[in-house]
Amino acid sequence: MHALPPITALRAFLVACHAGSFTAAAQELCITHGAVSRHIQVVEKWFGVNLFSKEGQRRVPTPYALKLARELGSAFDTLSDIALRYGNGGRNNVFNVSVPTTMSLKWLLPRLDDFYTQFPEANLQISTANTEQLHIVGHYDLLIRRETGATEYSAIPFLADTHCLMASPALLGRFQLKTPEDVLKCPRIETLTRPGHWNMWLAAAGLEKTPVSGLRRYDHFHVSLHAMLEGIGVGLGPVRTLSAEIRRGNLVLLFPQITVAPCHYHALTPAGVQKTLLHQAFERWLVAQGECGDQS
Repeated sequence: MHALPPITALRAFLVACHAGSFTAAAQELCITHGAVSRHIQVVEKWFGVNLFSKEGQRRVPTPYALKLARELGSAFDTLSDIALRYGNGGRNNVFNVSVPTTMSLKWLLPRLDDFYTQFPEANLQISTANTEQLHIVGHYDLLIRRETGATEYSAIPFLADTHCLMASPALLGRFQLKTPEDVLKCPRIETLTRPGHWNMWLAAAGLEKTPVSGLRRYDHFHVSLHAMLEGIGVGLGPVRTLSAEIRRGNLVLLFPQITVAPCHYHALTPAGVQKTLLHQAFERWLVAQGECGDQS
C-alpha cells in the first residue's frame, strides 16, 4: 500500500485552505491555532513544499496549495461517499445511479414514485450525466446508457426508443406543417451531440439535404428539448423517452410514420460491483417499466 500523509493533517490543511486562515480553521475544527499549524507542517514536510505564505498577520494558501486542496477535496468526497454506502456493514442502502440528463428528467424521475412505493426503504442517489460524462464510471452502482461497447459492464436492455419529428403547440400555431416539405420553412433545432439525425430524417422523408439557414444549434439535447418546448423550432426527439411530454400535449408528433436513429437503453453494472437485493430489484423494475408502455 502506498504511504499517505496522516488523514487528520490533510483534513486540517483542507479546512485551512477553505477557511483562508489558521485561526478560522482552528475554530471550525475545534482545535487550537497551534494544532492547525503543526498539522500544516506535517503536510508541508510530506509534500516537500511550503503551502502557505504570510500576508500581514495571516497565513494564506499558495496557488499550489489551492490546486492541491481541490484534488484532495474530491478525494475526501469520495471517501465520504464510500463511508456512507459501506457504513453499518453496507446496510445504509444507498444505491448510486448515473443517468443521461434527458433520460433522467423526462423518463426516470416521473416514474420513480412507483419504485419507492414498492421499496419504501430504498435510498437512491440519482446523478445526471451529459454527453461528455457518459464514459465516466465513477463510484456508481449502476449506469443507464444507450451504448454498451465497453466490456467492463454487465448489461441489461430495458427500453427501445426511436426518434421522430416533434414540435410544441406554440410553434404549430405559427407554422402550418402539412407535408415534410413544409418543415424546411420553419426553424429547425439541431443538437451537436446527435449529429446526422436531420440528414437521416430528410433522407427517410425523401427530401434533399436541409439548407443551413433556419437551423438553431445547441450543444446538448436537454437544451434542444427546452427550445422545442418553448416553440423556438421543430426538432427530432426520442419518442418513448419524451412520452410524458407528448401525452400532456406539450409536444406533438409530426409525420410519426417517419422514424430514425433507433436506440436501446441498458442498465449497466460495472465489473466488480456486487449486486445487492436492491440493485437486482431496480433492474427488474426498469425492465418492467420498459415493457409496460408509456402510460406512466
